[in-house]
Amino acid sequence: MALHNSLNGRYRPLLNIPCMVDRSYTQGMGQHFSLRNASHIIGTGSNFGYVSSFIHEQNDERELTELEDRVNALKEVVASEESTTEIMSYSEDELLRIYEDLLAPTTMPSVQESQPVLDPRAQEKDSEAVRCIAERLLESDALATSSTSTLSSQEYRPVITRLQEIASSVETLRLSVPTFDSKDKMNQASPAEVPIGLLTNAEWSSLTRTCVTANDGSAAEAVLDVMKRFGASNVDECAIDVLSLHASAGDVASVEQCLQKYAAPSLTDVHRDLHVKAHAKATPPTTFPTSTLDLLHHYEALGTPAPQKSYTRAITSLLSTQSRPAQGLAQAWDLFAHMRYVAHPQPDVALYTLMLRACSHRAVPAEPERALDLFTEMVVDRQLTPTSGAYAAAAYAFARSGERRYVQEAFRLAKEMLDANRDARGRSAFAADRRLFGALLEGAKRIGDLTRTRWILAEMVREMTQRSGEQEVLVNDMVMTHVFHAYAAFKPPFKRSATLIVDEQTQSEPPSLAQAAGHEQPPGLSPTETGLPMTSSGSRFSHIPPQSRGEVAREAKLLFTRIVEDSRAAPSSIDEDGDSIASRPFRHVQLTPRLLNAYLSVHYVHSSFDEWSGLYRTLFDELGVPRNAKTYVEALERCAISQKSERRMALMLADEIWAVWQGIEEAWRTRDNIQQDEAIKMIDARLVERANAAMIRILALTNNLSRALSHVRAFSDHYPPSKLLRISPKHPLRSSRVVLSGAKPLVRLTSTVNVPDDTVPPLLTFNELEVLHHRLLAVGDRVGLGYLKWLCKAYENFLRERRDATMRAIPEGSDSEKPDDVSQLSHGS
Repeated sequence: MALHNSLNGRYRPLLNIPCMVDRSYTQGMGQHFSLRNASHIIGTGSNFGYVSSFIHEQNDERELTELEDRVNALKEVVASEESTTEIMSYSEDELLRIYEDLLAPTTMPSVQESQPVLDPRAQEKDSEAVRCIAERLLESDALATSSTSTLSSQEYRPVITRLQEIASSVETLRLSVPTFDSKDKMNQASPAEVPIGLLTNAEWSSLTRTCVTANDGSAAEAVLDVMKRFGASNVDECAIDVLSLHASAGDVASVEQCLQKYAAPSLTDVHRDLHVKAHAKATPPTTFPTSTLDLLHHYEALGTPAPQKSYTRAITSLLSTQSRPAQGLAQAWDLFAHMRYVAHPQPDVALYTLMLRACSHRAVPAEPERALDLFTEMVVDRQLTPTSGAYAAAAYAFARSGERRYVQEAFRLAKEMLDANRDARGRSAFAADRRLFGALLEGAKRIGDLTRTRWILAEMVREMTQRSGEQEVLVNDMVMTHVFHAYAAFKPPFKRSATLIVDEQTQSEPPSLAQAAGHEQPPGLSPTETGLPMTSSGSRFSHIPPQSRGEVAREAKLLFTRIVEDSRAAPSSIDEDGDSIASRPFRHVQLTPRLLNAYLSVHYVHSSFDEWSGLYRTLFDELGVPRNAKTYVEALERCAISQKSERRMALMLADEIWAVWQGIEEAWRTRDNIQQDEAIKMIDARLVERANAAMIRILALTNNLSRALSHVRAFSDHYPPSKLLRISPKHPLRSSRVVLSGAKPLVRLTSTVNVPDDTVPPLLTFNELEVLHHRLLAVGDRVGLGYLKWLCKAYENFLRERRDATMRAIPEGSDSEKPDDVSQLSHGS
């Protein structure tokens, strides 16, 4: 015991070594400080327990130190994140504004060019500036005593006269003062080139705009002359306004004179565009725009092509021409390809939209594949944002094809337009306008989808009742024409021949859905919910489409009656209150021959002979609407397909119609009064063919074979087969000669084979004479059969020769080739 105490006292300094060891040293040692080293220092024995406890204490302290460091690091991270969150925090209103800015639709310019809207405040400001000039320059008591609010619109003329007098006085004064050169020699120099600040630039601009607003081109040019004499610095800016005035009026001579005086020799893109615009406006729709195209190629030859807007104007003129529309369409596609080759390889949205409309041109069948390629190129390849006009043009091209898959594509495109471009509040960037609704109606009527037609009409009525103001009339006569055509093309599911005759005992059973659909309104559906109006008689539209032909005719009659009521309502009674306006959605529908023809077509298909013939005789006279050429042709064609029991009555009606039609056809053939009479203006060779073919068919079906043969002979006398050889000369722009430069398109998208010949005179083929041929064969009339065979073969052979001659035709005015068979055919009998 004493020995233990002595050892403990002797080795106590060694046991206190950890207290004297620096902490950094122990931490640096880490795991290398083993028990072996400790025993080497303090030996073995009972001191081993103290060493072990010492090591555990050091490890615990080291772990606590590391944990504290981690906790401190986490606290620093949390503090930094909290400070960042406090800095980047937004309120709900701020977040909403951010999302509104991010999702705001891009504002696109309108495709259709419109006249600039004159701001009334700007006009008043210009008028006030002219009054100030007049008060400063004119010293007349009448002007001083007159009120500024009653200043005449012609008050600028005395101001211009006074400015001309001052300019003459200043020029006389300049010429009277001699000038000296550097050698002190006197010479008679021209007026000094020092501008005189009689008016400011703003005052000159106000005076010019006042003249332009008053459509006084001579006064505006007089202002430009005075500005040039005074040395004003904004002559070019004011000259643009004057050029725009002359170009909008189609005054080519005035535009070229202004360009020569105020813009030559350096013309800008604006000058060239206004020059092209003047030629386009000066060309009437009945004339091919040759001067516009020549001017475009002239600027290309000079190395300064016109801007892309000018090519858009020229293509618009080509698509709108009434003289050979098929040739105008072909030239429009060629000019589009030529422009991308020589001037502007990247079309803009406006030009893409115009070419999409060309895919549904009236002169040729619709081209949905080409429209799809153009739309894909614009949206996917070029990444351009389409406008509502581009969507509507593409949808119309798809719908006009009449193919169900493309009609479905038109509806999908409309859904994409309305749903894929919404802002933060869910509002669509585009509103469904009349063009889009018209395209969808075109597709629905071509596939006979009456359900969609009724839904579209309901949507249009709802839009008109919800919109404030009269910005755009959605429901007009063209829209209702599409609707009635859809009723005519609709095939009801109920067929009387497929009905089952039951006993009298079962007649007490409740009626079927097809029988009750047109008589009862389903519960829970009001006229406002279906979107279609209710007439004064209390009849309503059913929520399902008509199930029989009778129901189709009744619904069309109900709709037409409502149109007549709304269109004939007095404007004073409509404007009395808002409810009256909302209850008359068809007040803007005008009763036109096209609309009445469409309504009659519904009864041609779904009504009996007595009903539709009575409507034909009385409808136009009661409403005071004149008949056009299609009215007579469609009635004759309906008579030609009458049932066997109705053919005698149909022949009597056809004779009445033919008596009127003969005068119309004679006036068209002799070109007499063709522009004054609406019935004669819209007639063409194909309508003449349809009318004569229908009359020949009804005569053959009623066994009036001698009259039918006489009719065929009269037709061949008026339009002999040899008349097919009279071809029109090829336009110089349609020359197929390969050239590297010239005043014509260098790259073409259409060939001569692809351009329809829209100048073919009326003719008859075997399809039109087939019924007569069969009846003559049945009675054994070999003379009549031989005549029909000769006539059909003559038309066929001469038509083939016309095609070959058209392919070999020489451009008009070309002297590079000798005349061949084409010239002989062109002047043949």
